[in-house]
Amino acid sequence: GRPQIISNINACQVVVDCIKTTLGPRGMDKLIHSGNDVTITNDGATVLRLLDVAHPAAAVLVDVAKSQDDEVGDGTTSVAILAGELLSEAKHFINDGISAQVIIKYFRTACERAIKHVDSIAIDISNKSPEEKRSLLVKCAETSLNSKLLSGNKNFFAQMVVDAVMLLDGDLDHEMIGIKKVTGGSSTDSTLVRGVAFKKTFTYAGAEQQPKKFSNPKILLLNLELELKAEKENAEILIKDPKQYQSIIDAEWTILHDKLKKIADMGTNIV
Repeated sequence: GRPQIISNINACQVVVDCIKTTLGPRGMDKLIHSGNDVTITNDGATVLRLLDVAHPAAAVLVDVAKSQDDEVGDGTTSVAILAGELLSEAKHFINDGISAQVIIKYFRTACERAIKHVDSIAIDISNKSPEEKRSLLVKCAETSLNSKLLSGNKNFFAQMVVDAVMLLDGDLDHEMIGIKKVTGGSSTDSTLVRGVAFKKTFTYAGAEQQPKKFSNPKILLLNLELELKAEKENAEILIKDPKQYQSIIDAEWTILHDKLKKIADMGTNIV
């Protein structure tokens, strides 16, 4: 009935009020304490994800923001606030006794007209030069970064993001772009690797003398382990002479040495 609809709208408005002040480049950060974790962010999707929303109608609004984040990757706060404002306007008509079905009907009509208007003002980039397309993509990326902590270096990261996206295949699978976080340095020390990057720490003896950079290396990809595997827990070896034990150790190292020698003989630089 009408009281339940009003209750649902009020619950959604409470969620919208939580993230409304995070919108825009001057949006305020939110401090969220969950268990032993403390998060400071002004990203609407992150705030909504960390909120423990129990009300069913408000949970739908949270799902809308998550869907926006999954499909577009930006505009999560905007879509939640827009939905909240539409519900706020509908609340007045509900109080006046207008059926919810009638309101939904004209919301859909308004949506169709809005889509037509957006299509009419859309910019066709099919005939644009690669430089013009890249310029438009950089502007779009900068717009998304305006409300982020990186807004001070938005041009630097917008260029990097566009370069990364333009390296993708036609399917534009964004999961093919990875981010490796390294402690230390400033944000502008970030760099784009046009290839595959692995986060690896050299902790073995002699790592200081190991070359840190190769040009046109020969890379060997293995699907097996080089190190010696420990025997099973219940494995037993019966020996009568200590020399036999040493021969077992020597045999294991011989197997490992033979593998490494074959790799070295191939001229491999990186394994």
